[in-house]
Amino acid sequence: MELAIKLKNIQQSFGAKEVLNIPELAIYQNDHIGIIGDNGTGKSTLLRLLKGNLAPDAGEVQRKIDFRYYPQQAPLPKNLADLDGELSSRLALPNHLEGLSGGEQSKFRLAEILSTYELGLLLDEPTTHLDEAGVELLVEELRYYYGTLVFVSHDRRLLNQLATKIWEVAEGGVTVYSGNYDAYREQKESHTLALAKAGEQYQKEKQRLETAIEKKKVQAIKANQLSAKKRKKNIRPDRLSSSKQKDTVQKSLQKTAKALASRLDQLEAPDAQSRQRKIHFPSSQMLTLHNKYPLSGTNFTLQKGNKLLLERCDFQFGLGEKIALVGDNGVGKTSFLQALIAGDERLTRSPKVVFSVYQQLAYRLKGKEALLTYLMKETDYPEKLVRSILHNLGFSQIEINKPLDVLSGGEATRLQLAQVFVRPANILVLDEPTNFIDLSTIEALEELIRAYPGTVLFTSHDRAFVEQVATKIYELKDQQLLEVL
Repeated sequence: MELAIKLKNIQQSFGAKEVLNIPELAIYQNDHIGIIGDNGTGKSTLLRLLKGNLAPDAGEVQRKIDFRYYPQQAPLPKNLADLDGELSSRLALPNHLEGLSGGEQSKFRLAEILSTYELGLLLDEPTTHLDEAGVELLVEELRYYYGTLVFVSHDRRLLNQLATKIWEVAEGGVTVYSGNYDAYREQKESHTLALAKAGEQYQKEKQRLETAIEKKKVQAIKANQLSAKKRKKNIRPDRLSSSKQKDTVQKSLQKTAKALASRLDQLEAPDAQSRQRKIHFPSSQMLTLHNKYPLSGTNFTLQKGNKLLLERCDFQFGLGEKIALVGDNGVGKTSFLQALIAGDERLTRSPKVVFSVYQQLAYRLKGKEALLTYLMKETDYPEKLVRSILHNLGFSQIEINKPLDVLSGGEATRLQLAQVFVRPANILVLDEPTNFIDLSTIEALEELIRAYPGTVLFTSHDRAFVEQVATKIYELKDQQLLEVL
C-alpha cells in the first residue's frame, strides 16, 4: 500500500485549548475514511491540516498526493461553463446563481469540486442542506471514486456506504476503526461491554482488598492488646514465644496490611463510559389528548407567494405517532409545519393541542443564568428528569451550570433540543433537527423521540434518522401529501 499522507507528532492549539495531539497517523492511497466525533473536537481542523490550509503548531504533515477540498463554507463557482455538464444535469442545477436555496448552493459547490478529478478528495460535511435525492446522487458519485477519499460526516448512510475506515476524533486524539459506521458501532459496543466487565472486576477486587486490609488492621490491634495484657500480668514468656512477645506478630500483620494497601493504590479503575439514562416522561392530565387524530385536514391547500405547495390534500395525524415529512428541497415542508402551528379553517385541531417547536437558533443566548436554571423555569418536570435529558444530550454535571452567554454553537443547539422536550406540550414539531449536530447527539435525539409519549412531527433529510424513529412517513411531492409508510 502506497502512502498518501502521514502525520507525525502533530500538535494544534487555539488559544489555551489543545485541539489535536496526534503522535502518528497515516492515510494510504485509495483509502476511504469517514471522520466522526462530537462538535468542537477538531474534525474540520484535521481536514485543514491534511489539505495544508493550516500549519500545525508542531509536527510534520507529509503529503504524497494532491487533494481537492470541499469546506463547509465557500464561495459559489464563478463560471458555470467549467462544471461537468452531465453531473450538473443529474444534480438538476439551475442555469443561474441567483436566489438559490441552501441545498442548491451545496449542489453547485459539489459539482465544482467533482468536475475535476484529483487523486485525493477531502470533504467537510458534504450532505449539509442536501435533500434525499442529492444525497443519493452524491453516494453514487463517490461509491466508485478511484482515489483517496477522506470525509467528515454525521450522515450514517454516507458513512456506511462509502467508508472502509472510521476515524473517531475525541479528546485531541484519533482512534482508527476498520470497516464502515456499523462496524465501528459493533467495535465500540464490544469495547463498552469489556469496560463494563472490567469495571465489575475492579469493584470486586477493590472490595476484597479493602475487606482484607480492615481484617489485618483488626488482627493487629487485637495482637497489640494481647501483648499489652501479658506485659501487665508480668507473664514470663518461654523461649518459643519470646519472638512473638517482641511484637513480631503485630508487625507482620501491619506489614501485610500495608502491602494490601499498596496493591489497592496500584489498582487502576477502567475508564468510565458515559451511558444514556432511560427517560420516562410523566403524564399530565392537563395535556392528555383523547382525540384519536389531534391534527387533520380536508381539501387542504397551501400556497406561498405565487407558488402552489399543496393542493386539496386530506390527512390525519394520529395520537402518539412519530411522523416524518420528507421531500426534495423547496417542496414546502417547513411551510406546511408553520401552517399546522398557526392554524387554518381547513385544518381540524384538538382544542387541547399544545405545540413545542424546534427551529435553528437565530440569535445567541444572553445572560449569566445557569443552563439548568434556565430550563427549570420552562418546565413542570422534576429536576431529575431535566438533568437526565441534558445528560443524554451530552451535557456533563459540570456543564449544566454553565452561564448561557458562554455556550458554544453546538451547546446552544443541544440546549434548544432539550428545551423542546421539557416544555409543557403534547405535540413536538422539529424542523430539520439533525442539521449541524454530531452523531452522538443525533442518536440521543432518536432515543428522546422514541421515549416521548406525545405526537412528534419532524422533517429531516437524514434517512437513517427517519428510519430509526418514524412510525409514519409522508412525502410532499407534486403538490400532494402522500403517506408512504
